[in-house]
Amino acid sequence: MSNGTIIYYGGFTLPDKSASANRVVSNGKIFDSLGYRTAFIGVSEENFIGLKPVIGYEDMFEIAHPQSNGQWLKRMLSVEHIESIADKYGDVQKVILYNVPMVTLIKAKKVFSKKNIEVCYDCTEWTKDTDGSLPKRLFKAFDEILISNFAHKVADGMIAISSMMEKKYKNSKKLLVLPPLIDINDEIWHQQPGNHEGIFEFCFAGIPDGKKESLDKVVEAFCGIKRSDICLRIIGITENDFSSIYPDCKIEENVREKIIFMGRLTHSETIKYILGCDCYIFIRRSDRRNNAGFPTKFAESYTCGVPIITTNVSDVGEYIKDSGKGCLLKDMSHESITEAMLFQIENKNYSVKLDKAFHYESFIQPTKDWLN
Repeated sequence: MSNGTIIYYGGFTLPDKSASANRVVSNGKIFDSLGYRTAFIGVSEENFIGLKPVIGYEDMFEIAHPQSNGQWLKRMLSVEHIESIADKYGDVQKVILYNVPMVTLIKAKKVFSKKNIEVCYDCTEWTKDTDGSLPKRLFKAFDEILISNFAHKVADGMIAISSMMEKKYKNSKKLLVLPPLIDINDEIWHQQPGNHEGIFEFCFAGIPDGKKESLDKVVEAFCGIKRSDICLRIIGITENDFSSIYPDCKIEENVREKIIFMGRLTHSETIKYILGCDCYIFIRRSDRRNNAGFPTKFAESYTCGVPIITTNVSDVGEYIKDSGKGCLLKDMSHESITEAMLFQIENKNYSVKLDKAFHYESFIQPTKDWLN
């Protein structure tokens, strides 16, 4: 017997075209295992009017991404698409809003409280950074203050992604902490990786914005290693993209052939390369934004069982200490990164196996307690 429907709404690109989509779909598997049906409303880069189903996927819907400031403002002030799906299913128990502006949370609470439907908030970031016009950037900065300080006072329940957020939202009516989760039974985690025998491969996967990721420091450190039996695979951007994001980072001609820019790949293709690499590496500054969030790329590479080189941001340090795989950098200097890379090359670990730390089934009981 079904316990009803949960609607998940936010700026994720279904079914698996963004880290945010992977997060909410994994969370949805927990809800499904507890007897709830989960309906998702995400965004599409296509330009169309209204709400449409994601072809080939049940209970997944999408709306067009706003194309103008006017559309963006209208989207924030409206919950009509959520109401439409709620009417369609008829047994909605909860609406979970993923990283929406505070004004949308307030609007949803006003509308759905009258229908005896709880409105919860899934928070994975506190950031002032956004693209667009000056008014949009100013609004984002103000909204970040509201979300980090008051979202838990408005929402009927909170889902937080890190221990930093857990402390901030400790007075929430109902609080659940969920890091980025995966389904280890999914076939993408059981692919046969390619063979690069004789070459030690470092891997980075993601789309850096130049503010959160310090991919240029990874490239600079790699270029300083004078060995012919290594390569660096970069998934998510092309070499032109890299030059545009990091114009001051120059790749010498004699090193260029050892750096493989893959551009954007599917989630499945990306995981296959991570499974096959010898060491995953990403560098982030230890600041409020990065410590409040939790890097999905860490959860995925940790699941793959490969050693990881990274900085001690968010909660990743505890996982690396527990597993003993990889290096936590003491700082972001060229020397520290190079030293860590050389250590991994010289101490290659061949006993790689999948890790279940982020498997969604491990979080069923706390989620059940939160739902009840």
